[in-house]
This record gives sequence, C-alpha cells and structure tokens, in this order.
Amino acid sequence: MNVKIATSNFVIALLSICILSCADKSSSTSERKTNQEFDQSHYFGKANPLAPPEVKDFDQLIGNCDCKSLQYVNGEPGDTLTLKWKWKYILNGYGVQDEGWYGNDSIQNYFTSIRILNPETKQWHVPFFTPNMTTNPQIWIGGKQEENIILRKTQTTQNGEFESILTFSNISEKGFNWEGKIFLPDTNTTNTFWRIWCLKEQ
Repeated sequence: MNVKIATSNFVIALLSICILSCADKSSSTSERKTNQEFDQSHYFGKANPLAPPEVKDFDQLIGNCDCKSLQYVNGEPGDTLTLKWKWKYILNGYGVQDEGWYGNDSIQNYFTSIRILNPETKQWHVPFFTPNMTTNPQIWIGGKQEENIILRKTQTTQNGEFESILTFSNISEKGFNWEGKIFLPDTNTTNTFWRIWCLKEQ
C-alpha cells in the first residue's frame, strides 16, 4: 500500500512539473511574439499586433529622416538648418518616440517626444522634451485626420489664449512635411513658427 501511495504521489508530482513547464514555454513563446521593440529583424521596432490600429498612424515615419528646418521669428524666416529626425516604436510596440538634432557649426539643438496612444479616445498624447528643461513638458493631443496627423495644445498667457497646432502632411514611404502654427482666436489669425521637410533615408 505504501508503495502504491508513493508511486501515485510521484506521478502527480511529475505531471505537475510537466504542466508548469509547458505553461512557462507557452508564456515565453507568447512573450516573444509580442516583444516588438527588441525584434532583431526590425531595428526601429514595430507596432504591436495587439495594440489598437491607430498605433500605426506614424508607421510611415519610422526610421531615420534627413530634413530641412526653417523657423520664423515675428513672421520672418530665419536660416534653413539641417535636421536629423529618428523615429522608432517603444513600449513593446504600443508607443512611438522621435528624436531630433538640428543646427549648424555654431548652433546645435536637440529634442525628443514620447507619443502615447490613449486606447479609449484613440488620441495621441505627446509630451515634448529638450535638454536642461526647467518646467513641465508641454503636451499636445490629437490624431489622424484624413491623410494628415494634427496635434493641438491650448495655452494661456498674459496676452490671452492661443492654440498651438502641429501638422504632419504629405506622409508617404518617401518622407513627410511638418508645420507648427499658432492660432489666435481673438483675431482669428494663424502664424507659422516652424516648417520642416523630411526625406526618409533609404
């Protein structure tokens, strides 16, 4: 009787080990299938197939881009500068990060944005960061409208309220355009403060 009980306990223990082992393998396989950020075949990551389809809004921008940057001061254009813009998927394919470098021999500027999609509203929330920031990051919110991606942020100053509007247009596998504008509701006028033209590196 003791032998039978011992044998039965051994079989139960062995089956338990097998079940746990299979579960671990299944979990590991599932994790590998959804580990989009570290897929060696996709240097810039890829969208997670389990994420909302809107996570692919920036898909054609993913990669390295060679750009020209033109900023405006009081409506007057400054110098056209070279800008490098890199885009990649982060957060296991649920978010997007971009990094930019622009300037010339005497001016060097850097920035990055983290783009997180709200799964309920399908809107992107985009905080913007620069080196040596002393205030909270500014956050734009928006999404795809027809063929463009439009992000907005309302800001209040001593002179009143205005809206900052960022627009990605002419988006294709070859590149895209970007424009930053300020809309003044009191005067119903719009002023461009920055334009960027980008070509994807092949």
